[in-house]
Amino acid sequence: MKKETVSIISLGCPKNLVDSERIVGDLIERNYRFTYNPDKADIIIINTCAFLSSARKEAQQVISDFIERKKEGKVKKVIVSGCYPSLDCKYLKKKYQLIDGITGTNNLGDIIKAMEEGGIFVSNRTEEKVPPRMKLTLPHYAYLKIADGCNHLCSFCLIPSIKGCTHSLPIEELVQEVRVLALTGVRELILIAQDTTQYGVDLYGTPKLVELLKEIEKIEGIEWIRVMYTYPSTYVLNLLDYMKKSKKVVPYLDIPIQHISNKILKSMKRGYTREFVTDILKALRESGIVLRTSVIVGYPGETMEDFRRLENFIEDFRFDHLGIFEYSNEKGTESFSLAKQVDGTTRSIRYEKLVDLEERIDFERNKSFIGKTIPVVVDFFSEREGLFIGRTIYDAPEVDNTVSIHEKVSEGQFYKGVVENIAPHNLKVKIRRGKD
Repeated sequence: MKKETVSIISLGCPKNLVDSERIVGDLIERNYRFTYNPDKADIIIINTCAFLSSARKEAQQVISDFIERKKEGKVKKVIVSGCYPSLDCKYLKKKYQLIDGITGTNNLGDIIKAMEEGGIFVSNRTEEKVPPRMKLTLPHYAYLKIADGCNHLCSFCLIPSIKGCTHSLPIEELVQEVRVLALTGVRELILIAQDTTQYGVDLYGTPKLVELLKEIEKIEGIEWIRVMYTYPSTYVLNLLDYMKKSKKVVPYLDIPIQHISNKILKSMKRGYTREFVTDILKALRESGIVLRTSVIVGYPGETMEDFRRLENFIEDFRFDHLGIFEYSNEKGTESFSLAKQVDGTTRSIRYEKLVDLEERIDFERNKSFIGKTIPVVVDFFSEREGLFIGRTIYDAPEVDNTVSIHEKVSEGQFYKGVVENIAPHNLKVKIRRGKD
């Protein structure tokens, strides 16, 4: 056994978390010891996000903290990995000269070299073989990163600059990964990518998400399959056709629209119109699909009329879950140099208006569940609250609503729950016992 003990700090989205799980899996396979407690580690790996300036500031703060610990002799090495090095490794090396090694988001296989030999390993190549994983989430669910990178060239987004074009993992590799996850107790699978509807275009010449789902659905032990990060495209209708027939793909879809004003959508280079996305959303809603979306307020050139269009659309359509973001002007994006930038105060006011609207819609939606029976999964027991916390079939981990259960249940198990009361972003349920 090697003497060094390693810990990892995973910043950013679930896609980064999967990369962190692969890094940890590679470490353990190579006989490194791993600890969840960074205070007990000889080597610290910081897996960074760089999508927004706020994410880069967070990464800088974490790096600075561990560089100080290194100066104090509390850790031996600090390794920086992920999106930030892929975006600007020269800046990081210049600013933090005590960093021992740097790897990019497409260089997971080089993490051991960076630890043992030092140096910079950042390239635009894709991994020929991804390392095994050690799950860092709760035991009963797992994220499955089916692809990375993105072929869309949205004017506000740095992802193609960081991760390159879409690069997918072959269906057979993903199916084998899911088989292993199922054997370890995973029962809910959450598919993620920059755009899951692009899955397979690089390998097979056409999207293959539905074909992948068909194969995953055959695997014993997996009960819920959830699809995140889809793109408003005609392929979503193909996906919808399959979801209607599926016994395991839950009636939930994450489909970010970003805006609804045709002028703003065109400037964003989203590749669709208000009319097109409205038709897609209506088809999903009419089929009983629960919808999560995200929108951006304060994009350059957004007038009060544009904002009102967005506000009214949200009011009328009443998404089940809504992520709201203030536009962040990121150097390196096409929108960075656009004229008519919206000032920060106006962005904040518009953001707060949509937050207030979303809170009201969410509360009214929750009220509609009272008395209804809904499938739920139990995530964990909260010692602080003295009750079990879970989710409904209509809620993804971390980002959506929760349920509270005051009776004895088992973590990681699926039940039918009757909604008895509500709170902001929470349903209070009583478990139905016995046969349905």
